[in-house]
Amino acid sequence: MAAAWLGGVLIGLETRTPPAPLFLLLGGSVSMGLALYLRRLPVFPAVLGVLLILGVWRADSVSDPLPLPASQGLTTQGAAKVVLEGRISGDPEFSGKRVEFTLDLSAIDFGAGVVAAENRVLVYADPPDDLVARRDPPYFDYGDLVTITGTLRRPEPFGGFDYPAYLASQGITGIVSADSSAVTGETGGWREWPYSVRGRLSESIEDTIPYPQSALGQALLLGLRGGLPPEMVQDFRSTGTSHLLAISGLHVGVLVVMFLLGAAWIFGRRGLYFLAVPLVVVWAYAVVSGLPPSVVRAAVMGSVYLVAVGVGRPGSVLPALALSAGVMTAVSPEVIQRVSFQLSFAAVGGIALAQSLMPQWSFAAGNRDQTRWRVWAFQLLRAPLAALIISLAATLATWPLVAFNFREVALLGVIVTVLALPAMPFIMAGTLAAAVAGLVSVTLGQFFGWLVWAPSSYLIELVAAAPGWTVQMDWAGVWLVWVWYSVLGGLLLLLTPGRVGWLWTRLKDGTHSLVHQQPEPAKTIPVAFSAVLMTAAAVALWWQILPSGDGNLHVYFFDVGQGDSTLIVTPQGRQVLVDGGPEPDSAIRALSGAMPSGDRSLDLVVLTHLDADHSQGLLEVLDRYQVGAVLAGTGSPDSAMYAQWQAVVERNRVDVVPVYQGYRLDLGSGVFAEVLNPQAGSSSGESGNNEAVVLRLTYGSISFLLTADIEAEAEALLAFGDTRIQSTVLKVAHHGSKTSSTAAFINEVGPAAALISVGASNSYGHPNAEVLARLAEQTGGENLYRTDRNGDVEFITDGTELWVNTER
Repeated sequence: MAAAWLGGVLIGLETRTPPAPLFLLLGGSVSMGLALYLRRLPVFPAVLGVLLILGVWRADSVSDPLPLPASQGLTTQGAAKVVLEGRISGDPEFSGKRVEFTLDLSAIDFGAGVVAAENRVLVYADPPDDLVARRDPPYFDYGDLVTITGTLRRPEPFGGFDYPAYLASQGITGIVSADSSAVTGETGGWREWPYSVRGRLSESIEDTIPYPQSALGQALLLGLRGGLPPEMVQDFRSTGTSHLLAISGLHVGVLVVMFLLGAAWIFGRRGLYFLAVPLVVVWAYAVVSGLPPSVVRAAVMGSVYLVAVGVGRPGSVLPALALSAGVMTAVSPEVIQRVSFQLSFAAVGGIALAQSLMPQWSFAAGNRDQTRWRVWAFQLLRAPLAALIISLAATLATWPLVAFNFREVALLGVIVTVLALPAMPFIMAGTLAAAVAGLVSVTLGQFFGWLVWAPSSYLIELVAAAPGWTVQMDWAGVWLVWVWYSVLGGLLLLLTPGRVGWLWTRLKDGTHSLVHQQPEPAKTIPVAFSAVLMTAAAVALWWQILPSGDGNLHVYFFDVGQGDSTLIVTPQGRQVLVDGGPEPDSAIRALSGAMPSGDRSLDLVVLTHLDADHSQGLLEVLDRYQVGAVLAGTGSPDSAMYAQWQAVVERNRVDVVPVYQGYRLDLGSGVFAEVLNPQAGSSSGESGNNEAVVLRLTYGSISFLLTADIEAEAEALLAFGDTRIQSTVLKVAHHGSKTSSTAAFINEVGPAAALISVGASNSYGHPNAEVLARLAEQTGGENLYRTDRNGDVEFITDGTELWVNTER
């Protein structure tokens, strides 16, 4: 029946048949059914005919996506200046420094007047200052009515990927880079509440789980992938495991199993009450995740499975697969043309076929002739082998679609997926527990966050270590798809559940005993489990409060690209972060590698100045970390970052202490930080860089001079002033720009080592060749470090000697 319906949908999408012939065919099918009934023959062929015709009619009733209103500029150049009005129809996410969201248009103006529009576009916009001041990130919300001024362009393919087709499958017909944006109203509708819950859970995950494990948890549990580090996304893609990051049947299946077992344990298997819990959870999860097609598809299949368990008929996954396909195409026929839909159903079909062919593993555990090690080996190897076969089946079932659409296939996808699967339930369960507990108490949520850190780190390291071997498949055509899936469909029809034998018998017997078992009383938590849980909590808390200092001063200069970020860790373990780098996640990514996992506190944050390459990353730091206080210099209200900085400070109620030359801070253990710039009540020229905070850090006979972005004018005031600037290590000003690092200043500082924080192949030409020559002459060249070449650079000192560690 599902095959007949889907066949009709495909015919309707390709042919656009007029209604009149369809009604005639429908009448003929009904008449044939009556004739068969009167002759006491099976009417099933007539039912299939009716379903096929209804499928054609349903597909015909769907109109094609409307093209964008005509514009001469857009037609000839591929881009045009526009003013758009519409409603945000998705969950906004950060994409780099900007916010990405889909916009359902109501009107568009190409410059010749406003015309009505019913299109959907993808927008990248900066939030207006008034929105930043009154909302939490990402500032825009689902349902906002917005006006956008910017550049509209058509999407273009890249890297062999048909990006226009991918966006078209979501109804998106253009991409807009916004010059300005304004929220004119709010109409969230019924989806506003689920999106709000999703946002709160996402924030709770950030508060309770270290980065980047928190970003992985957000992707796996909530489908929010905007926070994933680009290198992690590339690792998953190159190893053929990117499907793990997209919410699908695997994720919903994990939830079904977890809550099915949990409900049976808590309520007992009395009646069918224990089946209601996972059913409600599955659909609540689908709504909170935004009802993407993959989750709806999986939720329908999970619901069918639970109903089958309730009536004692979970013999095959194929009915659930067929019903979910029918329901989804009835709601949205064009979904059948989406690659994600095709991949999902091909994978489930392959898994169904694998279950039919699964070896009949049995082991006579009570056989006296079997040795104990063989019994244990069988129990340990059975689950991994089953996972290997299922993963291999899913891969073999989907590879023609992958080859045809993406022109390459990952060789190790099966092996990496099998190795990753054991961690998935623990990551999802732990992330969910941390998120929910974090809504009540951040401390309680962090306990679960520590527990989920290990499996999350395992998955991240697994995909990072696996080789990204791929095979190019340029020769794959549509003929491969038709031939392969004709064979797969034939095998699925031949290998019906009634012919499988042992496997299905065991499954049905197990289900029968599960449903008809005598009611069990609800179980209480065993005392032993409580003891283990409390012991683990005590160990985790003890580990958290232990001092992390090792008796040395550590100064980390992070490779954050074209920007600055420095972490100071004192001998007692106090932590001071100076600047946050140019990207929203620059600092939190760097801190995750330098600080102990689970440590979400900073004693002090120093904002040298409000330029985005120094301050952007601090916004996330103040949101995610417990910060004792912030030291900051003068901040101009005209700065592009001023509104966002003020909003994040007020939102997190952080104390900001303005500092000037002469401010001295005792960091303990003989470590002192002295502010050398800016000077109170004076200006160092027109450049805002000259008002940046300059710190001199001393420990014993070793000192560090952190010069932010000051230029020649401020350097001259320091070089010829009364303050002492001689230092062992110089953090070179303004990324090695020619406007800084004068010969007089370098001679006065007299550094034994110098560090330039600079982005590789940056458009500014930093560092300047003359500056490099002056620094090399002073330090000897071998003690001149650059983050674009050396990566993260760590200086370690006991107050007398100095050691250096580089990332590369």
